[in-house]
Amino acid sequence: MLNQFDLYQMRIVILNDQPISSVQITTALSQKGFQNFSSLSDPVDIIQTLNDADNPVDLLLLDLAISEEERFAILGMLTAQFGSQEKPAVIMLTKDGDKTSRVNLFKAGASDYVIKPFDSIELIHRIETQLEKRVLCKQLMAQQQLLEQQPYQGAEEMTEDYQEVLARLGQATEYRYHETGARIKRVSQYVELIALDLGLDPDYAKRLRMATPLHDIGKIGISDKIMLKPDRLSFKEFEVMKTHVTIGAKILAGHASAFIQLAHDIALTHHEKFDGTGYPNNLMGDKIPLCGRIVAIADVFDALTSTRVYKKARPVEYAVDLIKLERGKHFDPKVVDSFLNVLPQIVDIKDKYVDDARESF
Repeated sequence: MLNQFDLYQMRIVILNDQPISSVQITTALSQKGFQNFSSLSDPVDIIQTLNDADNPVDLLLLDLAISEEERFAILGMLTAQFGSQEKPAVIMLTKDGDKTSRVNLFKAGASDYVIKPFDSIELIHRIETQLEKRVLCKQLMAQQQLLEQQPYQGAEEMTEDYQEVLARLGQATEYRYHETGARIKRVSQYVELIALDLGLDPDYAKRLRMATPLHDIGKIGISDKIMLKPDRLSFKEFEVMKTHVTIGAKILAGHASAFIQLAHDIALTHHEKFDGTGYPNNLMGDKIPLCGRIVAIADVFDALTSTRVYKKARPVEYAVDLIKLERGKHFDPKVVDSFLNVLPQIVDIKDKYVDDARESF
């Protein structure tokens, strides 16, 4: 099942009113091995192309000498026409490097952008990245459709393919954010330990562990310009980054599977805070699903104690002291208590699954 989507057979449509640029793009695609691409010069033609259900568009590359307002209009049309999972990836080619304009493009629905004049190697890399993200989403959708025919009964009944898709989706989002496969193992196991100490059913704790790798799945909808920035994000960039929780929730929404519903709740609420100052919905106290409250503390502990390209790892003692200070503010007091109860096991897991220096940049 995982190989049914051939990256280089996915459909790319180039909307371009500049012949020289169009030739450069199509030549680069052909040389890389892409086989299903075409060019349009009139924005009006894109509507009919996008409505071709027999040959759906996977990526739209926009290189038009048009105003910012016209770009927003095209992006708005795409958002209105497609659901969050079916919408093609959109890469904008633009001469405008202004930060405000870029942020506005992301908010309007662009997946990424490339500054002109562009380098063909960079452009191909960004196209491949967006198509890889789309493949992962298609795989998840395929498995969701399968589960609709075979309703979920328990963690043991998930197919091996489905578990592999979930693992790959989790790894993809972590790798795009200067993070590692070891982080997935750590955070997931922290979560299960805390859940068990809280007295939750062991089967639920296991499902919680298996769903946790999808908590940041929405990051596949955030541009690489932000995801791979080698230092701290600006305020505006962070505002864009915060949308990963709602993107993730949309990807996982609307499924009858209890497991997918659990993953949805985690994705949407793991950045809420117990005192109501979190995002995206400023939920407070027990209004935040318990799964989100558990993942929040595990996620923060691991982030604090891990090295990233823009920061050094903090000592375990520092992270624990901060979590204690945030008891009743960021974190649910009872979840903090359980975290402290299982801290020795958490430290053992942290020491067991160490980030590879090559992975953490």
